[in-house]
Amino acid sequence: MKRRVLFAIFLSLTLAGCAAVFRSSSPKVRVESEPEGAEVESGGKTPTEITASRGKTTNVTVKKDGYAPHYGAVKRSINPLWLVWDIGTCVFPVTLCIPVVIDAITGAWYDVEEVHRVKLEPGSATPAASASAAASGSGTPIGTAPPATTAPPKIEMSDNDRKAAARAAYLEGVELQDRGKHADALQRFRAAQRLVEAPTHLLRIGQCLTATGKLLDAQETYETLARLELAAGAPEAFRTAQEQGKRELAAIKPRVPTLRLNVQPAVAQLPGLVIQLNGNPMPNELVGIARPLNPGTYRITGTATGFKPLAPVEIDLKEGGTKSLDLRFEK
Repeated sequence: MKRRVLFAIFLSLTLAGCAAVFRSSSPKVRVESEPEGAEVESGGKTPTEITASRGKTTNVTVKKDGYAPHYGAVKRSINPLWLVWDIGTCVFPVTLCIPVVIDAITGAWYDVEEVHRVKLEPGSATPAASASAAASGSGTPIGTAPPATTAPPKIEMSDNDRKAAARAAYLEGVELQDRGKHADALQRFRAAQRLVEAPTHLLRIGQCLTATGKLLDAQETYETLARLELAAGAPEAFRTAQEQGKRELAAIKPRVPTLRLNVQPAVAQLPGLVIQLNGNPMPNELVGIARPLNPGTYRITGTATGFKPLAPVEIDLKEGGTKSLDLRFEK
């Protein structure tokens, strides 16, 4: 009987400071989104509840048609009161430090947010896609920020897995390219390049961009390929791809059209000047510069404070074309 009493006293002492006894290691977190009705990967439509973990990061993925996906994580922060309490109870004998060990393992020291709020942005493009669209003049314009999205969590892969996956994507891309399906092939080659950077991937990406009319994007890809510094022991295929890329770069440069937009009066005399190409604002620093663009039709509009809006003008940029347009603002 005496031993039982002593054991009970010992157990109560060792657990007295143990936060894990009093706090659930898997608290519930409410997920809310604007707009509501978005799908939460762990189940349910917003608003909904998910089970989080105090001991590790809990990722949250929220998706809704017509909106860019949200990739985030439940916020955690150490509760200083529990930490101080556990350390304060960790005295001789050493067994009284058991609460510190338990709480460190379970994460019981941590508080988690009660509500995870998400504001979904219209669109479906990833930040990388938005940057690519900006470069081509068809998406978010240069000089403006892309829609705010949270980068997806990085997925760890072994080197062998990455190489095998990249090889598979590359071979599928080659087959599609040979069949004339350049847009589909482009996706495969870009996937291969994200997994393993290689000159052979860049060469194929440049070729597919050229075939789909994205000449400016192709030129920039070839430029990247040409500037690569290959290691002394790089495979011969890499050197061959780089040399071929340089030749294709020289051939494509004359095909990229340019557009120069001039304004009257001068930019400094046009407060609040905004010139748009296909609805995308153009940085005023580009006024008067022959700007390379992808071939295509561009609708140009402009406004300035205290001046009449410009009547919309459409320009058709052909391959290798050079066009200049004067925009006159009237009061």
